[in-house]
Amino acid sequence: PKSNDKNPKIPLWARVKTASTFAVATTVVLGAAGLAGLVIYLVVSEIVLPSGDTQVFNKAVSMIEKDEKCQELLQLEKGKRLKAYGESSDNKWTRNRPIASTRRVDKTGKEHLFMRFHVESGSRHGAVQLETVQADVLHPEYSYIYLDVPGEKRYYVIAPPQPKLLGSRDQNTGFLGVKWGPKTD
Repeated sequence: PKSNDKNPKIPLWARVKTASTFAVATTVVLGAAGLAGLVIYLVVSEIVLPSGDTQVFNKAVSMIEKDEKCQELLQLEKGKRLKAYGESSDNKWTRNRPIASTRRVDKTGKEHLFMRFHVESGSRHGAVQLETVQADVLHPEYSYIYLDVPGEKRYYVIAPPQPKLLGSRDQNTGFLGVKWGPKTD
């Protein structure tokens, strides 16, 4: 006899097969979406954001190209561009010269980026070193940028902040860093 049930019983093995196919397909889709998100994050953080290594490098090279003293030290002709690259390798077949950079977080929670690369004009070359302090992602602040050209004195494009001298006093501090005496407003 034929049953009047609109939903005939599906065998257990068919339901398990359907559920496992759905689980595998969902895992693949979620994994691919996560991987795509990771790639997008890395591209944006390294290339697009002003605090990324590529943007910091490009801005520093532009600052050096525009600085008159750097042009003089490197004997760069007006209108010419500098060749800028990372650390050289001993292998003559290696074309990739990565820029040496390190990121560190200080005790106040600010991220510091230290970078070193080389610049070259038609006749001279030099090494550039810089530090940026990242208070927020969109506005890295350059602590210093300097250019070392062999046979020349180090030139600071952006000079580092001068440390306080021992014994120099601020108006708000007293002996041993304590304001002694009655409180004055």
